[in-house]
Amino acid sequence: MKLSLNWLKDYVDLSGIDIKELWYRFTMSTAEVEEVEFVGQDIQNVVVAKVLSVVPHPESKKLKITQVDSGDGILQIVCGAPNVTEGILVPLAKMGGSVKNMPKLGKVKLVGVESFGMLCSAKELGISDDHGGLLVLEGDYAPGTDIKSIIDIDDVIIEIDNKSLTNRPDLWGHYGIAREIAAIYGRELKPMQLDDLKSAEDKPKLDISVEDTEKCFRYSGLKIDGVKKLETSMNMKVRLFYCGMRPISPLVDLTNYLMLEMGQPMHAFDSRQVESGIIVRATKEPTLFKTLDGTERKLPEDVLLICNREKPVAIAGIMGGENSEVLEDTTSILLESANFEGSSTRKSSTKIGLRTEASARYEKMLDPNMTVTAIQRFVKLLKDMQPDIQFASALTDVYCSKLEPIDITITKPYIDKYIGNTLTKERMVDILRALEFKVDVEGDTFNIKVPTFRATKDITMKVDIIEEITRIFGYDNIQPQTLDIALKPLQYNEERLTDHKIKELLSERFGASEVNSYIWYDNTFNSRMGIETDGQVKVLNPQAQDANTLRDSMVPGMLAFAEKNEKSYEDFLLFEIGSVFRAASPKDKCEQHKNLCILAASKVKSEDELFYDLKGIITFIAKALKNANLDFSVCTGGLNWVHPMKSVDISTNGTPMGYISVVHPMIKKNIAKKLNIAVLEINRDVLQAIDTGVIKYKEPSRFPEVVLDYSFLVDNGVTFDRVNEDIGSFKSDLLNGFSFVTIYTGKGLPEGKKSMTFRFVIGSAEKTLSSDDINAFAGSLIDYMNSVGYALR
Repeated sequence: MKLSLNWLKDYVDLSGIDIKELWYRFTMSTAEVEEVEFVGQDIQNVVVAKVLSVVPHPESKKLKITQVDSGDGILQIVCGAPNVTEGILVPLAKMGGSVKNMPKLGKVKLVGVESFGMLCSAKELGISDDHGGLLVLEGDYAPGTDIKSIIDIDDVIIEIDNKSLTNRPDLWGHYGIAREIAAIYGRELKPMQLDDLKSAEDKPKLDISVEDTEKCFRYSGLKIDGVKKLETSMNMKVRLFYCGMRPISPLVDLTNYLMLEMGQPMHAFDSRQVESGIIVRATKEPTLFKTLDGTERKLPEDVLLICNREKPVAIAGIMGGENSEVLEDTTSILLESANFEGSSTRKSSTKIGLRTEASARYEKMLDPNMTVTAIQRFVKLLKDMQPDIQFASALTDVYCSKLEPIDITITKPYIDKYIGNTLTKERMVDILRALEFKVDVEGDTFNIKVPTFRATKDITMKVDIIEEITRIFGYDNIQPQTLDIALKPLQYNEERLTDHKIKELLSERFGASEVNSYIWYDNTFNSRMGIETDGQVKVLNPQAQDANTLRDSMVPGMLAFAEKNEKSYEDFLLFEIGSVFRAASPKDKCEQHKNLCILAASKVKSEDELFYDLKGIITFIAKALKNANLDFSVCTGGLNWVHPMKSVDISTNGTPMGYISVVHPMIKKNIAKKLNIAVLEINRDVLQAIDTGVIKYKEPSRFPEVVLDYSFLVDNGVTFDRVNEDIGSFKSDLLNGFSFVTIYTGKGLPEGKKSMTFRFVIGSAEKTLSSDDINAFAGSLIDYMNSVGYALR
């Protein structure tokens, strides 16, 4: 992201500050500055000149000979610009002066005619890419006036690494950066000039409807009439160009200027195209839509759109539509200032293959409380261009998900524990208030309100407050001290080693991600999801009443992680090893042990696939750690998130260990309708207590084995364990092993039957099996299976 120092000076006084030292301190405290470029210094001895006469060049069709008033005399200039005409004011680079990417100017002959300087385009001044003609200066300027007194050509352009701003959506505009600099140097942040919009209060409201409130948090709109032919000021064009944006038209320039100044994207619709009203909704099926750049794009399902009553007019948070763009004859606009959910904007942008300056900012989770302020600022700048604009509507604000400031309480001793007794209480408060945190001081306790522009994804806990204080104070100002800690040998802990092995297997072999949650229930989340818990261990003096019960299951916490991640990922596998607490009643003694909980979620895989994934994972873990086989039986638990049909209990040698279940449909729909979820929860202490089975080794045969798959018809009421046990009772010298392959319950089976397929591996240590040997084995197996009630399918 590029910044203009001139722009920052509108909001913070930088006098007396060394520019290079400023950006070093900014890098150390806030975000990485990649480059500092001093622009305009190569433009020298350029003044305003008035063209007095223009005649054709006798030897060239393209060139013209002009006489110009330079303020200190009349000069002859040979010029090839197509728009040079008598009477205009233009920049003149005098002899001895210099322009962009050219050597110092002197007297030259052009096709035999002497020229004593150069008339300049905007590109030659380094303030635009436009080289189509001379820069015509609007206004009454005296010839000889230094061009830099009219246009802010001299500037310092700072480029900041975007990656270092990912968690700071408030810094994606000049005003947020100015706030940081003001805090770093203890200077006043000047207020932004806004319009109060009072003359719009008696106007009718706009018809705005937000259907998808999960993707659109807020939508503010204002209709403005009487917009005449506007002209973007030269200095606004220069600032846009220096910051990497191309001036297009006055209204578009204004929205871009606001985005670069405040970080809030805006859009101006031609009111004629949205007269029927605004509807914010997501696509329900693939849709063709032509964007402002003239490209027709195929929008997939679930992309948020801005629509009138008949058709889409913009892709929310990404780009407007060609069918609603502001035209030359536009006199009425509907101004949009909205806030869209970050991850849905990023996913839509990726699916469409279109990433814009607007989407890059919405992805960062902007402050929804900024939308109305942005409209007030836009109107102020528009009135500077045209004072007589008229409001055709009242400010209409649909606020779907209100963001409130975050309250954090912290004490000075707690801060001192991290940074030492380096700062006074007053200095800490001054730093926080400079960053626009509201601070009430009660003794050594700070009651802090975090502003909403820092509360979307940045400041959430005490350590964040400590970081704010220390980074503004300066990390290099904190005196490092060696910790006084006694060194002790590491004690062998078998339980910790088991936990490490489990985590290693889950992360490296199965690609699972470890999460860490609090040991108490979030009662608000559980109530919202319909999750019923029976925790009996209560917390004395809890920080919040919705966190007053210690968990007796880890699944509700894992489901909270599922809700947070489903908007960002198509599928994910999460796990946690943590403590649970159980007691017969709140007055009884508490029993504490560790559980392993794994959650598998996907929008691609079915519930059955997720269920069997978890069954395979826990089977592998038991085999890898303990060389043990687990038993699976019909689930008998009464937890309300357990599926009544798609669940099993896990045990080992008769000792209950846990369960696997698809999440109950009533709870799943509250989390995400399209997300399939399965959970596994076992007592890690039971797994730890299993005696490790002796690993037996068998010399492999020198002769090839034969693999045979057979499908048997089994009564629907017969369990897998029963069939597995019956097959295990079959004896044959050739049988080296068997395994389950699949189950089928579809069409083509006799009523009341299911088909179960098993794979048999046979071989001999003495010879290669002949077809007679194989047929004899098959015949004896089939006869045996018939005898125990399973017919070959």
